[in-house]
Amino acid sequence: MKLLNTRSGYGLVSLGLHWAVVLGIIAQWALAESDNVPLHQSIGMAILALAVVRLLWRLTNPAPEWPADMKPYEITLARVVHVAFYVLLFALPLSGWALSSTEDEPLRIFGWLDLPRIVVGSEDTLEEVHETLFNILLALAALHVLGAFKHWIASRRRLRMA
Repeated sequence: MKLLNTRSGYGLVSLGLHWAVVLGIIAQWALAESDNVPLHQSIGMAILALAVVRLLWRLTNPAPEWPADMKPYEITLARVVHVAFYVLLFALPLSGWALSSTEDEPLRIFGWLDLPRIVVGSEDTLEEVHETLFNILLALAALHVLGAFKHWIASRRRLRMA
C-alpha cells in the first residue's frame, strides 16, 4: 500500500489519520463519564491537533475518485457528511477547551503543557453545546458506517459477478 492517496484508494497516511481520530473519539466516549477529566481533556486536544494535520493532509493530497456506481445524491450526501466531520473535529475539542476554561484549573495536556483559557460562555451552555456536538458526531458516524458498509457489500457483489 502506498503512503499517498491514489485515484482509486486512500494511502497509509490518510488511513492512519482516519483511524487515529476514530480511536481517539472512542476513547473520548469511554472517558466522558469517568473521573479522569485530565485524560479526556488531553485526548480532546490531541484530536484537535490530528484534525489540523488531517485537514492539511487532505488539502495537499486529494481524495480518491468517487466509485462509479455512486448516485449523484449519494456523492452530495457523502460530501456534506465529510465537511460536517471536519467542522465537528474542530468544534468539539474547542467547545471542550472553552468548557474547561470555566474551571479554576488550567487545561493541562498530558500533564506538561498548560493552555490559556478561552472564555466564551457559561459552563452550563458550553456543556450542553459540547454534548450536542458529540451526539451529532455519533449520528454522522453511524451514517458514515452505513454508507461504507453499503459500498463494501456492493463491491463484494461486483467481484462475485465478475
